[in-house]
Amino acid sequence: MFEYSPINNIKKDTTYPACWITGGLHDPRVAYWEPSKYAATLRHSNPKNINPICLKLDLTVGHFSASDRYKYFREMAVDYSFLLDQLKLA
Repeated sequence: MFEYSPINNIKKDTTYPACWITGGLHDPRVAYWEPSKYAATLRHSNPKNINPICLKLDLTVGHFSASDRYKYFREMAVDYSFLLDQLKLA
């Protein structure tokens, strides 16, 4: 079980790629503190990492993001903007 735990397998002083970590307050599968703790552990374990480690918590959604079609499109736009920024295509 320990081998599959992402938070327990973070290595110190390792350069990780840019991370976009998301979570929702009303998620019954992944509690909101889990992505928060993961992002904090990544940042704390690798203070010299120049790649961004971003956390986005949505306080109105659950596990499958927004159920409203237009809000879903806005959420996807934010996700894609991070990706395009990291690919230097923004």
